[in-house]
Amino acid sequence: MKRMLFIYNPRSGKGVVRDQLSYILEEFSRDDYEIVVHPTIEPKDATRITQEFGDAFDLIVCSGGDGTLDEVVTGMQTGRFTRPLGYIPAGSTNDYAQSLGIPKQMRKAARSIMNGTVYQCDLGRLDDSYFVYVAAFGAFVEVSYDTPQDMKNLLGHAAYVIRGMQSLNNLKAYHLRYESREMSGEGDFLLGMITNSDSVGGFKGITGRDVTLNDGVFEVALFHSPALAVEYPAMINSVLNKTPNKNITYFKTSKLEIWFDEPVSWTRDGEFGGKRKHTVIENIPRAIPIIVPGNDDLKTAE
Repeated sequence: MKRMLFIYNPRSGKGVVRDQLSYILEEFSRDDYEIVVHPTIEPKDATRITQEFGDAFDLIVCSGGDGTLDEVVTGMQTGRFTRPLGYIPAGSTNDYAQSLGIPKQMRKAARSIMNGTVYQCDLGRLDDSYFVYVAAFGAFVEVSYDTPQDMKNLLGHAAYVIRGMQSLNNLKAYHLRYESREMSGEGDFLLGMITNSDSVGGFKGITGRDVTLNDGVFEVALFHSPALAVEYPAMINSVLNKTPNKNITYFKTSKLEIWFDEPVSWTRDGEFGGKRKHTVIENIPRAIPIIVPGNDDLKTAE
């Protein structure tokens, strides 16, 4: 009999996985799996469970937010093994699941794992840690990891919007120098995002054009600090309408190195990523064997 390790975060989203757990397990049992279930009880629990026990299973499935998925992928990387990975989104934004076309309904997502195909996604490395779809610094990044879980459970995506509005008065520019094979530069920046996703923070299309999740490169967006405050609306409209703006630099790269004048806070997949004065971000091509719906219309690199 095939063996499945099912890890879920009971606090993600509005705790809906608790109500759906029986239905999810029924879907898995139809395919003749022996299932070992592990709820997480503290931060990094999913990483520990995956690293210690995951290699003994044929399939690993996790349910939670993007942070839970990040922990499971990290557990496989640090444990030095890979397995097909199923993901049942249960968080407040679920950016990565949207990019992969994974159903929002949990029972449908479970069924799609049983009927789906393995899609080899790229993985990011931020110095000595990993990220699945986004590493970012600067304006608003603390919103992703500093918004209380109870507030996210109550308000969902609106919780991030509210916290973002509260931080508008604390916008700060960071002086930095960056280098990649494709582009290098220096200046004052409000925000930087290195992504492998169609959306970030629930906002689709802000990561750039022609996003492909297995092409070996990231989408980089660097938001310059404008000379005048009146330039902010044009920057926002540019992001929303996907039009060029002199204060936003977009490019693709497989490796990026950044130097700051001071330690700067980062987020990885919505969780705190530490403070860094110098960092190297690298793309690990096709390192995540994630299961997507069989009829999914993903863009695949040739």
